[in-house]
Amino acid sequence: MWAFACGVVSTGENIADNWDILLRGVLLAGPLMCAMSQTMNDYFDREVDAINEPERPIPAGKISKSASWLITFALIITGFLVALSIHPYVVVIAFVGVLMSHAYSGPPIRAKRNGWFGNLIVGLAYEGVAWLTGSFAITQGVPSAETIALAIIFS
Repeated sequence: MWAFACGVVSTGENIADNWDILLRGVLLAGPLMCAMSQTMNDYFDREVDAINEPERPIPAGKISKSASWLITFALIITGFLVALSIHPYVVVIAFVGVLMSHAYSGPPIRAKRNGWFGNLIVGLAYEGVAWLTGSFAITQGVPSAETIALAIIFS
């Protein structure tokens, strides 16, 4: 959520005139897309968690594998709807975020197995994608090259 706010601020746009975009974007970046990423990761880590953290919801049987996917897809769909309410470009960025989340946790890539590639995806997904979402959302289009460069550097 902070990276989204940084993306908004980096554009120099008037936040007071766009507070509704700011609120929807913070909802998108945090409780929807971040939660989606975490639930997806928990699903793909269920075997490891069964050994290392058996009290976690999936290994403990509190949430079934199918229910965890339903939660993940509900978060994705809700996230896409919120993103669409902001701007079509934000939907594209949200879709990239979902792909990056899967690339980090899921087969066949499972980038988390590689410290360099896994950390790169996390940095880009949690910081850069959120920053770009904020800047695209508040400008309602493509932000300046400087703002995009800041997102990449921040990542």
